[in-house]
Amino acid sequence: MKKYIFTTAAIAMIAGTVTFTSCKKEDTTAPVITITGGNTASHSLNATWTAPSATATDDEDGDLTSSITVSGTVNENLSGTYELTYSVTDAAGNTASEVLTVTVANDAANFSGNYNVADTVAGPLYFAYTQIVTPSTTINGRIGFNKFADYQNNTSIYATISGTVVSLPSQTTGPIGTNNHVHNFVGTGATVSATDFNISYTDTDQTASATATGIMWLRHQ
Repeated sequence: MKKYIFTTAAIAMIAGTVTFTSCKKEDTTAPVITITGGNTASHSLNATWTAPSATATDDEDGDLTSSITVSGTVNENLSGTYELTYSVTDAAGNTASEVLTVTVANDAANFSGNYNVADTVAGPLYFAYTQIVTPSTTINGRIGFNKFADYQNNTSIYATISGTVVSLPSQTTGPIGTNNHVHNFVGTGATVSATDFNISYTDTDQTASATATGIMWLRHQ
């Protein structure tokens, strides 16, 4: 009789164990990743890039931050849009991912576009023309001109903008203009708004051994 009672109890215990195990819910919930600062980031061209940190939590496994992997690259020396993917997988095999979109841009990018130029040279001489300004994609703060000082084929001149200061480093180029002379330009200027600026410059025609000074005002169209 005792043996029968023991056997019945054992069967009941096993049945209870089986029933308990079969009722356990399967883990199908993926972890949650949070990227510090959000899923978009802006970065200055040529500045050292460091990917932001992120945290990961899981309803079953808890803190999985140390298991996060990051794929993708950001070229800090080339303007463009890049994507980094943050991923993590929990013990049940559920994977989560978040994408960080990084925009690398020239700090002078807002000066891009078409300009109306008022250019006064050597006192009474006045020229009005249009100019295209293009920010460099590789050097931060640098902008290029498609026709500096209104000379034909004068496409290689550039300036740098830092804060409100505009600098025109000494540059020799040519032959340019209708006379196909070699010129040197140098000067300084200032920004007057988020898109407009001026440059006071010296233009030395090295072929003709002549020098003139001028100031150009550039107004965004």
